[in-house]
Amino acid sequence: MTDSSRSIGSVARALTLIAALIAGFAPRANSAAGAPPYITPHQEETFKPYVARVYFDAKANDGSDAYFEILKDDKQVYVQRAKNKGEKFFIGTMYKEDPDAPLVKMGMDVTGDGKPDLVVSEWSGYANCCLTLHIFEIGPTFKKLGTIDAEFSDSGPHFIPPDKRSQSMALAVQIHDWNFANWHTDFADSPAPKVLLRFSNGAYRIAPDLMRTQAPDAQDLDTRAAAVRNYAPSAKGGTWPHAEVSPDLWSTMLDLIYGGHDAEAWKFLDTAWPSKVNGKDVFARDFRAQLAKSPYWPAVKTMNASSSPTSPRAAAE
Repeated sequence: MTDSSRSIGSVARALTLIAALIAGFAPRANSAAGAPPYITPHQEETFKPYVARVYFDAKANDGSDAYFEILKDDKQVYVQRAKNKGEKFFIGTMYKEDPDAPLVKMGMDVTGDGKPDLVVSEWSGYANCCLTLHIFEIGPTFKKLGTIDAEFSDSGPHFIPPDKRSQSMALAVQIHDWNFANWHTDFADSPAPKVLLRFSNGAYRIAPDLMRTQAPDAQDLDTRAAAVRNYAPSAKGGTWPHAEVSPDLWSTMLDLIYGGHDAEAWKFLDTAWPSKVNGKDVFARDFRAQLAKSPYWPAVKTMNASSSPTSPRAAAE
């Protein structure tokens, strides 16, 4: 072998050794073939032995990779991924400056059973819609307690501490029933009565003692009825549903019904209906049909039946 060949061989071996060293020190994207890259959570909270983590891939920039996970003793016990682009998850409330944030901090007793809980808020990413609450028990036993669909977040949800007279220590959750959204009016004028939920017997249910309101003021109802009767577009007359009727009519009726005063609601219809518009009975039929579509209607109906006499028209529902 010539000196030139030996020299070339030595250089080749040296280059091979250098390449091997570089490969050995180079960082590996995955610890094992096919393993997903580690993504740093953008929100993390701990209540030992639990850790809640929320992820959002900023590179995707559309929420398609958003998800949250719950770990107990470093083992994943729950994970939920975004179903649609734009979704995001938050531990507790969406905004840390929310006045309700301290009430639902990880580990707080939200349900009133003396056990620590976790609230995760899910934002759909759409304009004005939609917010969902996921509630978990994170005590010796882990379990999901419930899901609350708060729908349009402009009006909630809102966590309410129990007052001194309450027999329950659970936080109430105030949301709005959007069953009448865009019903014979635009969204901006759509009524959405308040609904108050409380954890009871293993699920979130309507709390009748919190829903019921004081007896309506007769003078106030007279003023509202006059405003509905004098609604300018109703002066053109016609027949429901083609005639224009103020949405304040069913807004007031819903507030009365969801406050436990259904008899007063039907009386309000009789006094507020515009004289030049035909079809009051058809309106009543349509209103009852829409009311029955609400997931809260069975409980609201029961609340009214137990709190006050029901008008014959409401009893026919």
